Amino acid sequence: MLHSLKILLLCCAVQLLQPAAAAGILPENVQAELEQQWGIRVISLRQSAAGYMLDFRYKVTDPVKAKKVLDRSIKPQLIVTSTGNHLQVPAPSKIGPLRQSSREPRTDTNYFIFFANPRRQVNIGDEVSIQIGKLEIPGLKVSNS
Repeated sequence: MLHSLKILLLCCAVQLLQPAAAAGILPENVQAELEQQWGIRVISLRQSAAGYMLDFRYKVTDPVKAKKVLDRSIKPQLIVTSTGNHLQVPAPSKIGPLRQSSREPRTDTNYFIFFANPRRQVNIGDEVSIQIGKLEIPGLKVSNS
């Protein structure tokens, strides 16, 4: 009995450690297209900071292609599908924009972008698009985990 309980707990722990990308944030054909053209794979889009921020995570699969996405001069935007509102990346004066950028992206490295969510206008389950320069990722749904 104790052995069975240990196996059950181990299986649950393994599930908790799986990345959010496994939950299917985007259809696999869209993920494949992002990887082929932009060198990234979307991991998650979550509410954060009690709902006042949206945390977008992605993994670099091809650093040469991903350079365009990680360019410091590009200002990412999150577009709320239902309202058309554009949410920006906050840039506090002492620390700068709340996003990772890199002159030399690294393969299999996760990167983040935080978007401000004033008045918590974007809720869990809402559909949004993310625009980073010429890259547009439509049909993302906000999750809480």
